[in-house]
Amino acid sequence: MKKFRTSALLLSLGLLSACSNSFVYNQLDWLIPWYVDDYVDLSRDQRRDLKSQLQPLLRWHREEELASYVRIIDGIEADLREPLNGLEVEAWANATWQAWERIEARMLPLAFELGEDLSDAQMDEFVALMHKRQLELEEEYLGRSDEEYLADTLEDFSDSLDEFLGRLTEQQIALLETASAALLRFDNAWLEERRLWIERLALMLQRQPGWQQEVMQALETRDANRGEAYRSAYAHNQIIINDAIAAVLNLRTEKQSRRLQGQLDDLRADLEKLIAQAD
Repeated sequence: MKKFRTSALLLSLGLLSACSNSFVYNQLDWLIPWYVDDYVDLSRDQRRDLKSQLQPLLRWHREEELASYVRIIDGIEADLREPLNGLEVEAWANATWQAWERIEARMLPLAFELGEDLSDAQMDEFVALMHKRQLELEEEYLGRSDEEYLADTLEDFSDSLDEFLGRLTEQQIALLETASAALLRFDNAWLEERRLWIERLALMLQRQPGWQQEVMQALETRDANRGEAYRSAYAHNQIIINDAIAAVLNLRTEKQSRRLQGQLDDLRADLEKLIAQAD
């Protein structure tokens, strides 16, 4: 389940929770360079420059983007007042992914600036780490039997919904079991697409003249260039996931509804507090 776009409530609340933690949010100017340092060993000057370059991005995000997250919560709450269907659930995920794509578009110039500043040794370190991580993922996931894959998928599904609803009922679990069994196995297609992307990116990161434009074009066409096995399995699975989430939410108990509403209220309050700090 975590290997492709897990939909709707899970994705939306996950991103909103990450962005609404006031302490974490207000420390992003040093947390992001620290995170990047996990992938490539930055010098003190590079870390300082990255921190400085982040300021306009973080200001834009606080002043313009946080309000869009409140609107996502408003939309989820409105939809929850009536019986849900998979299309409404899909709309939550789409709104969240559009928000992520806006952040990604703003981050890309910073990534290019950092990419220009890295030494050949640092870039080689970064590419080697991507290949290493790919091998680790292949070892972790591809050795599973179909039965193990199904069990892991169901566990991921249940744990994600448990986080927002609390303990699921037997009927809700039965729905997830049926949905999980209907999913097409996706780890092979996902990892193959990821491997091909890393190989392509590694070539572009040799930084020949015009490499930034190559990366941008590759990102823009990445979805269209994915293999048929990936796209067909993804589309099939997303329909099943959206419908299953809608069905589980339609069966939520009063206690689950209170827990979910409480989480939405807390998220909105945290986001509004951050927006007020910007003002």
